[in-house]
Amino acid sequence: MQMLKNDQLQEVRISIYTRNTSTEQPEGRRRYRDIQVLKEKYERMGYKIQGIYSEIGCYNPKRRPELMRLFLDAFLGKIDVVLVWDLFSLTSNPTDLLNIHRFLAQYNVELCSATEPFDTSTPDSMLHFQWMAELLEHEHLACKRDISLSSLARLIMTKGACMKGDESSAEPCIESIRPA
Repeated sequence: MQMLKNDQLQEVRISIYTRNTSTEQPEGRRRYRDIQVLKEKYERMGYKIQGIYSEIGCYNPKRRPELMRLFLDAFLGKIDVVLVWDLFSLTSNPTDLLNIHRFLAQYNVELCSATEPFDTSTPDSMLHFQWMAELLEHEHLACKRDISLSSLARLIMTKGACMKGDESSAEPCIESIRPA
């Protein structure tokens, strides 16, 4: 696929980032699956994968050389989109995820998950993304129930908006309106 950039038609430069997220996984298994499946899927859709950043698995983002290389390439303008299998494969720490997203956005690099749809272009969608980040620490609960972080975050946002005693909302929720 192509996009309009600086009044010229250019290919979207997509890069994949992945890492093993558990010491219990056979080394390379998740990384291989992420790379192969994502690459095949997106190339079938007409995209070309420009780069692959793959970590053996270190939990501290500051000690991940491939993540640092990705940051450098984002800074240098070599990437338009960073594609991950899921947000947990990027990091399991909510603060780190928000910082990574903020850094990439600063250089107009979009963060995309193949399995967890989200958008960060509006205040509401950014709130949804923040909920997804907070849920990262509890990602195993969603996985056991086959619920994506995106769906779980929407559920929490919907339920939270209708909770009794919510001082931030002056309008009653539809469920609380009863006929007179």
